[in-house]
Amino acid sequence: MQTLTLRTRLEPTPAQADALQETLERFAQACNLTLEVARACHTFNKFKLQRLVYGQLRALGLSANLVIRAIARVGHRKGHRAKHYRPTSCDYDQRTLSLRGQTVSLSTTRGRLRIPMRLSPYHRYWLARTRSVQGGRLLRDRRGRWYVHLTVRIETPEAAPTGRVVGVDLGQRLLAALSTGARFPGGALKTKRLHYRAKRAEIRSKLDRPSERTRSLRRLWARLSGRERRFVRQVLHEASRRIVDSLAPGDVLAIEDLRGLRGRTKRKGKAARHLHQLWPYGLFRCRACGFQHNADVVAAMNLAQRAGSEGMGRCQPAPGAIPAGGREGKPTTSVVGS
Repeated sequence: MQTLTLRTRLEPTPAQADALQETLERFAQACNLTLEVARACHTFNKFKLQRLVYGQLRALGLSANLVIRAIARVGHRKGHRAKHYRPTSCDYDQRTLSLRGQTVSLSTTRGRLRIPMRLSPYHRYWLARTRSVQGGRLLRDRRGRWYVHLTVRIETPEAAPTGRVVGVDLGQRLLAALSTGARFPGGALKTKRLHYRAKRAEIRSKLDRPSERTRSLRRLWARLSGRERRFVRQVLHEASRRIVDSLAPGDVLAIEDLRGLRGRTKRKGKAARHLHQLWPYGLFRCRACGFQHNADVVAAMNLAQRAGSEGMGRCQPAPGAIPAGGREGKPTTSVVGS
């Protein structure tokens, strides 16, 4: 099973739009009330917060499940960093959101509403293969348009591995290096990220001064965030597409298991930590035999050798594997279907 998020445009009537807006406002009010109690009681445990604020939040007119979702948002691991919640989104679970054909059924402060969705061929393709809806998030953008981000579970067929095992190592200057020798540079991505980081710091310093905190400056801040996110997403999409297109049906990709990597970093400096989701480029040279190659390619070769020689997904080194400083993670595998 695969979890997928579908961003779908809603087409509510004026009366439904008023109900949705009121729900967002009450949801934000519930989050802010919960945040005040959490700070006063020095706890962000969602179970303790539920005992403290549940009755007060129900009095706002929210359903029981929306109250639980508001408490869960504040109790999230980043909830203590929030200063104030604005009425821009509302979280839904399986009980408060469901699909009814080409409409979505949502719990609101004015009861359950069925709102038409604007479906593209892309949405219809995935919704036809959806096995269950896990929930979603209701949003309203700056132009007043309504969207729902649907979280769906899709059953994906597993292709049998019939081809070669190709290792993929992720890097910073090299976005990816394949054991076949193919390389995908990432220098432009790193430069662009640092550019946006410096630009945001400049705008942030102005926003901190009330005399320069203009509406146009706040809009520029929001636009920069969206630009960087779209740029990074496009670069990564193009790189991943090129990697998949270079493989034959039945080939297996052995990819590093990078869970917990950010927590293990020892890099110093804000810029270095900001970029530490990939590794730096380097040349590997074996002191024993003198073998020398790009470090990322060597790591990719080891990943392919581990997955192919010792079995898919296992992390024990294969006999004769080239040591690459021990920096590659455990391999996880994915089969490229036809």
